[in-house]
Amino acid sequence: KHGELNFHERFDLEHDTNYIIKVAKSCANFWEANATGMTFALIIGGAALSLLLSWKKLEDLLAIKGIKGAALGSIFGMPLNMCANCSAVTGVGLTSQGGSAEATLGVILGGSLLNMIGIVTMFGLFHPAVVISRIIFSILMILVVVPFVSKWVKQPEVTSAKNGVFNLISCYFPEKTFGQTLVKSLEDWLIAVGNIAYKLLPLMMVGTLITAIFRVIFPNEVLHEISGYNQIIIVVVISFIGTLLSIPVLFEILLGTILLNLGFSNAAIAAMVFTAPSFGLFTLVLTKEKLGGYKVPLVIIGITFLFGIGAGLLADLLTKIM
Repeated sequence: KHGELNFHERFDLEHDTNYIIKVAKSCANFWEANATGMTFALIIGGAALSLLLSWKKLEDLLAIKGIKGAALGSIFGMPLNMCANCSAVTGVGLTSQGGSAEATLGVILGGSLLNMIGIVTMFGLFHPAVVISRIIFSILMILVVVPFVSKWVKQPEVTSAKNGVFNLISCYFPEKTFGQTLVKSLEDWLIAVGNIAYKLLPLMMVGTLITAIFRVIFPNEVLHEISGYNQIIIVVVISFIGTLLSIPVLFEILLGTILLNLGFSNAAIAAMVFTAPSFGLFTLVLTKEKLGGYKVPLVIIGITFLFGIGAGLLADLLTKIM
């Protein structure tokens, strides 16, 4: 079908001829597909943000720089199971009181690229070469690229990115009773969820519109026709598209499955599942203040594109070996 996301789309685009109606229906389909993931991300992200901000030792840990800081940030990000944009809001929130750029980027990339649910699910759906390529280039991004580009972040990052809202979050226990602590925890969670939703939902609405327009212009029939083109060209194009996309958590698996069903190679799938959930244009908007402007985010986006090509070529090589 035209632009089909799954087998249970609410609105069928196949018989519509009006472009605007197609885009509107495609937006609705994407929002329905995104609803569970986005709701889950807001609930879990708010809980994690309020919990971690009330931990007194967190600020010292997230102030660590270099490879260690990036690795620690990714460890905090992995269990969150959030997309890059949700992770960006959470990561900037966690480091708003003085955390390093390395920790911020570690949280973002750890949450979006190395979340365990996504990795395990992909092993069940795709060739191991696809998943291994994503893991390798995700680790390289976190442990090599992040410490390198973080050196370009200007020192004023610590003061410019502070968020007064998060000063309201604190832990009452054991100074106060369990009941007071419980009420305060709920209040902190609502503050964190509200902050994430306020920053994230407008961007996701724009992202959904852009993605819906893309799917109307390039339905499955068109994508199937280009699946037989030169392999390197396909990987470059898929990496470019994936870098520009802004998707909810685990949505790259759905995109990879679409490519798989359309006959694309493991190289193209690997490029998509690495670039689509990684650092993108909306992540740039959410992190530019923390990272001291546009330079570092743009460099990361460029490296994401190049690493997407690398992940595709590595997956192609591993497919021939395995």
